[in-house]
Amino acid sequence: MWRRRPSLAKRFPALRWLYPGMRVKRYAALAGLGALLLSWGLGPLFPPPPLPGPLLSLLGLGLLAGGIRAMNRSMLAAFTRPEEVPERVYVRRKLEAGPRVVAFGGGTGLSRVLKGLKEHTAHATAIVAVTDDGGSTGRLRLSFGLPAVGDLVDCLSALSDHPALPRLLAYRFDRGEVRGHTFGNLFLVTLNQVAGDFAEAIREANAILNLRGQVLPATPEAVRLRARFQDGAEVEGEVAVRARGGRIREVALVPEPQEVMPEALQALRRADLVVLGPGSLYTSVIPSFLPRPLKETLARAKAPLVYVVNLMTEPGETDGYTAYDHYKAIAYHLGRRPEMVLVHTAPIPEEVRARYAREGRHPVAFDPRPFAVDGVRVLAGDFREEGPLAQHDPRKVVKALLSLV
Repeated sequence: MWRRRPSLAKRFPALRWLYPGMRVKRYAALAGLGALLLSWGLGPLFPPPPLPGPLLSLLGLGLLAGGIRAMNRSMLAAFTRPEEVPERVYVRRKLEAGPRVVAFGGGTGLSRVLKGLKEHTAHATAIVAVTDDGGSTGRLRLSFGLPAVGDLVDCLSALSDHPALPRLLAYRFDRGEVRGHTFGNLFLVTLNQVAGDFAEAIREANAILNLRGQVLPATPEAVRLRARFQDGAEVEGEVAVRARGGRIREVALVPEPQEVMPEALQALRRADLVVLGPGSLYTSVIPSFLPRPLKETLARAKAPLVYVVNLMTEPGETDGYTAYDHYKAIAYHLGRRPEMVLVHTAPIPEEVRARYAREGRHPVAFDPRPFAVDGVRVLAGDFREEGPLAQHDPRKVVKALLSLV
């Protein structure tokens, strides 16, 4: 059967630069003419130049520089505004030289750390817990059988290079069938439906959103959180665990996940620093490293391990916990002691403390003595963001963390 031969442009992709309307050929020709005049003035070629050699060389140099500049501006204008190019190149090159940091957790705590990290490195990897089963995320889990997407969306938003993206992804619909859902949650669900695989959907989200790093789930499987309390009771489901209250002995994932994205394991092996938290101890931070392959790789990782202790206790989860209690729970579940802990020790304004006390939340108490006995280095200081809330300041936290690299 006769087959049509592919066009020259398909056989030789470089010929596509000759397409009409590219606004490249004219500037390339101008630069070529400048190079010819420059070599003629310096040469000189045969026949002798009609103008003095230095003048001809200067004219050629001007045409060469002008042609190259115009050609570059024409090509870059297809991707961004030319005046933004120097800043973008500078930022990208600076960030590419940054350290490789892997951060575990979920929700608001992890996303705040990521906001600080993206100003210093393009090699941040967020490994996010996927056990949330409340709100929009819980409804989507029931409908589509997915891992939790809410915390993943928060972290994707935090690492994005586009200033408008956080507001877009956080937009919550208030009517119709999608009432209560955020655009970001529906975005990930849509990618999953198209890709037919949650891991592939996350890869596509990372590529589409142009992140300064990457965001990965602790596991692409739809697992749930199970907690065993000190009184022997067992409760399944993150919302149910929070509602039950009481001292938690240990948490686990059910069913036990078998799959972990290879990008997460590779990031851990290459990391310069590994960060746990801040975030809800038993429902965000610990579940983010419980899948066995992650846990084993993290236990063997050569990078220093830092745990960022919460500023406030959480009702029904860490009531009465000290900073050392938080640290011991991490070490028990991970099988490795963090070498360092970051603890906020500055006073919290009374009006902020009173506001949180009404919700049953109180400042996490800190005593340096048990840490000293365990040989754990403590990074103590003021890490709170100014304002009405008791939350970590991304800049302060990241500055302290990067001083360890």
